Amino acid sequence: MAPSLYLHGALAVFCVTLTCNGFNIDSRFPVIKEGKTKGSFFGFAVALHKQTEGSTKYLLLSGAPKEKALALRNVNETGAIYSCPVTTELNDCERMDLVSSTDSSEMVEGMWLGVTVASQRDLPGGRVLACGHRYVKVVRGGAEEQLRMVGKCYVRGNDLTFDPNDEWQDHSYEVCNPNFDMELEGLCNMGISGGMTDTDVYIGSVGSYVWQGNVHVTWRDPDPGNAWDSSDKDFGQLNRRYGYSVNEDKKLLSQDYFTVVTGSPRDESKGSVMLAKKGNTALVTKFIIPGEQVGSYFGNSLAVTDLNNDNWNDLIVGAPFYFDRQKEEGGAVYVFMNENGSFQKTPSMVLKGPTASGFGFAVAAIGDVNQDGFQDFAVGAPFHETGNVYIWMGSKKGISEEPSQVIEGKSVGSGGFQTFGYSISGGMDMDENSYPDLLVGSLDDRIALLRARPVIHLSKNFTVLPEIVDPNLCPRGCTVCMAVHLTTFVFPPFAVVKYTVEADMHRRSPRVLFLVNKLATYTGLLTMPSPKTECQVLELRLEVNTDPVRDKLEPVVFSLNVSLDEQKPKVRKALQNLDSYPVLSHKQKVTERKEINFQKECGSDNRCTSNLQLTAAFANELLNQGKRQLLQYSSNVKKVVLLVEITNVPGPGKVAEDAHQAMLNISTPSTLRYSGVRSHDTGVECRAGETVMCELGNPLRSNEKVSLQLIFETTGINLQTREIESQLLLSTLSEQNDLYPVSVALLIETSIQTSFSIENPLVQTYFSGEVMGESAMNTTSDVGSLVEYTFKVSVEGEPLGALGILAVEFEWPFEVTSGKWLLYLTEIVTKGTTETHCVPPGDIVNLLNLTVSFQSLAEALYRPPNYIDCSKWTARCVTFTCPLINMSTSMIQGQATLKLVTDNPTIKMENETREFIVDIDPVLGVETPYEVPLWIIIVAVVAGILLLGVISIILWKCGFFRRASRREMYEAKGQKAEMKSQPSETERLTEDY
Repeated sequence: MAPSLYLHGALAVFCVTLTCNGFNIDSRFPVIKEGKTKGSFFGFAVALHKQTEGSTKYLLLSGAPKEKALALRNVNETGAIYSCPVTTELNDCERMDLVSSTDSSEMVEGMWLGVTVASQRDLPGGRVLACGHRYVKVVRGGAEEQLRMVGKCYVRGNDLTFDPNDEWQDHSYEVCNPNFDMELEGLCNMGISGGMTDTDVYIGSVGSYVWQGNVHVTWRDPDPGNAWDSSDKDFGQLNRRYGYSVNEDKKLLSQDYFTVVTGSPRDESKGSVMLAKKGNTALVTKFIIPGEQVGSYFGNSLAVTDLNNDNWNDLIVGAPFYFDRQKEEGGAVYVFMNENGSFQKTPSMVLKGPTASGFGFAVAAIGDVNQDGFQDFAVGAPFHETGNVYIWMGSKKGISEEPSQVIEGKSVGSGGFQTFGYSISGGMDMDENSYPDLLVGSLDDRIALLRARPVIHLSKNFTVLPEIVDPNLCPRGCTVCMAVHLTTFVFPPFAVVKYTVEADMHRRSPRVLFLVNKLATYTGLLTMPSPKTECQVLELRLEVNTDPVRDKLEPVVFSLNVSLDEQKPKVRKALQNLDSYPVLSHKQKVTERKEINFQKECGSDNRCTSNLQLTAAFANELLNQGKRQLLQYSSNVKKVVLLVEITNVPGPGKVAEDAHQAMLNISTPSTLRYSGVRSHDTGVECRAGETVMCELGNPLRSNEKVSLQLIFETTGINLQTREIESQLLLSTLSEQNDLYPVSVALLIETSIQTSFSIENPLVQTYFSGEVMGESAMNTTSDVGSLVEYTFKVSVEGEPLGALGILAVEFEWPFEVTSGKWLLYLTEIVTKGTTETHCVPPGDIVNLLNLTVSFQSLAEALYRPPNYIDCSKWTARCVTFTCPLINMSTSMIQGQATLKLVTDNPTIKMENETREFIVDIDPVLGVETPYEVPLWIIIVAVVAGILLLGVISIILWKCGFFRRASRREMYEAKGQKAEMKSQPSETERLTEDY
């Protein structure tokens, strides 16, 4: 039997508690209730209530301040309070009997009963409070009647009925004095806010003292006779709306005594919140927190709860009309953390809502919905789309900036909400699953009870052994064993835990697989509770069947992911049991990771640190002056070789441990194409893709060297290529932080291969005809015989294009040294180029503008040749150039040296010169003009001068140059004067001699 390598892992999952992080408020199975009358504002105010007297049941209380009156004469609308059972029925709410009769001393029409509703839920057998702030008291003074809108509140028993023996219910809560006008309490609007503790009834009267407002607290137990209201009745603070919202609780300013908190949203136009203590006869203001923004309605809503579990209640204040146009924010909630019985005037955190959402219109303490020991709260934003409710959960550090859950009105039940979140009440478990639930009201004549789902907390212990595996000791087909232990307690009864173990995660090709499914992932289910610890043994094998494990450096990472296998909801008429739909705790980690390592020769820490070094150069190339390699490229150069050497040897202060998965990445330009590699080192492989990747060894051992010859084809080099630069980068999975790209550059100097030839290098021609001057010449035949040369130029490879041109430089013998015409250039014709004729500057071609003519040649007589050569100065020559523009291959006429004309220094070409010979013979009967040699002319001139000198001497000796005397001159002149003039021919004919 082949030896096996076992890997043991233990996974223990303990269900120790059921908690939730605010995300467990369920919106799939809400309890929806609808009002009796459309437009009654059923849901304006809501409260949770537990009835224990008579029968035990949970009730949803909802105010409908616009509800029709019930059996009252001449009264149309009074408002109402409804109680609704926790059922799936929509219309099974019952109306409380509060206003069953009336007399002439009061006016209940439009009293808005239901604007406030509260339950004394912290007290067993707690009572219910309901208020209508528009209740009117009729005061008669003589014949006149004065109407005082003082408001009215009702207290009813635990079973929602009236018990006259209960002092709480029998007491009249008309705390405002109707005998005064609005400057005092004649328009107090008592009941716009209110609530109950186990000893007090507290009510806000926002209209007292010209809308300055007031708060009334009635102490009902044990001495029902005591009452307090605000001591601050200064008429200079009008219209601040003191008492618009009100709350009373302990652990605010004192651990043992109640503190009254009230909001004044119009105070100084910014709003404020006042904290007061009960004095002997009045409330004493202790602390005022001012608002931030004008018109934000800071203090519109209030909530107090202990968010960080420090045994002090914190303060939550809503400002629904706050806005920031630039940030598109609308509505704000300010959280003030209690500092051992005191508050700062600046909030600990400000939460912002969407634009025009009314965020903060309602805030409510909703209890510990996740049972983690920290209280949570909810915020309503009724005007954002169909309305939203945001859940924040408390923690040791307070609250986070983002809500743990957002509940949209359109997602609750079948929809139908437009102002979901207008009112909120929470903190009571309505389905007895140990989680407090949430009641949300609206202005849509609908309310919704959202219940909390149970949450499972899992305690995990995930270990994998052994921690180091030697793959060399594991043959093909070896197995890896992992044990998974799942342990839970007996709660909840319907939970099914799904766990997924992933081996070698985040790898495209896993190195290990589970034998049970031949995959790297295994998923199992565990039904809770389990009577004993469950264990599963998962066998794995190393993937060595086709190829050894290549990556031995990176650990094999195992991941455990735990989730709940939630069952599909069943359609039923009865209320769904949410115990069947638990959720995992949001705070705990649902993923665990463990890893194993392969045995490596990397020291005791099993961590490899390499020292890879790289040198590279192109082979067989010369260095130019800049110490950079130069390639003299031509079409005959087909390949280049790149020599690379990689070492892994220790250096100063550097160790050279095994370099695992040592790779060489070569990035080359498109001018080179990878052809192959030569290396004497085994295990070196290269493959070409976008780059050339070479595997140098796995691992490349310490003190090893690898040499490579990378061969590239030069198929992409063209005339525009000036430089080839390759980037070489080493990589390894071992630790080395000094691996940087190495650049190898090769300058390109291109040599153009041309062919330059003369089709007729020797041309035989004749001279004949009558000798005449230039002015008498009209055609080229007057000059002499026609001589025509054809030169052929061809280029191998691609055309030069815009990089340059080829040019033929002519050295043309146009006249002899005596100044006579020799070869009269008549025309230069080019073919295969853009231009059809070459006309060099300087009036070289057809200078006399003669007409080209052709004539037949007679047979020539042989004469000895007479050579006329530009280089021997026997002829005068002119030099000019004909460019071959856009030439690929052409035929030209003339005599030339082929040259390259370009500004690109990397394109070279050797000049080619072709000579031609003109063999000139005379026509039969015509002598060839003889040219006297120069030395004969010189000797003749010297001899002539000597002869002239000798003759002159002889004549001088003979007296030839001697002049006559004066006497002889005078005698000659006299003789001449005496001579008679000879007669003319006419005189001879007419006169007689």
